[in-house]
Amino acid sequence: MTVQERLERLKREKTPHSTKELDRLGWTRYEEIRGELEAQHHGDYVMIEVDSGGYFVGKTPQEALRRARAVQPDKAFYLIRIGYKAAHKLKRT
Repeated sequence: MTVQERLERLKREKTPHSTKELDRLGWTRYEEIRGELEAQHHGDYVMIEVDSGGYFVGKTPQEALRRARAVQPDKAFYLIRIGYKAAHKLKRT
């Protein structure tokens, strides 16, 4: 089994949602909790589990993921940097 096949299998095991659907559901949930998060955690990261609506905040993406996996280890999460449109910025060199 190739690495790509393994990744696809793991993704299917963690969520029945397509990437597009995961994006839509994650962003919809973020919109619901945005005010509270931006007031208290601007610039931090939030991992959202789209099926339950649960979310986990951390100063880094790794911290948020660690917290999320401690509670829901078998789920896929949607990452957002609180107060920003994207979690990370890519630069061309």
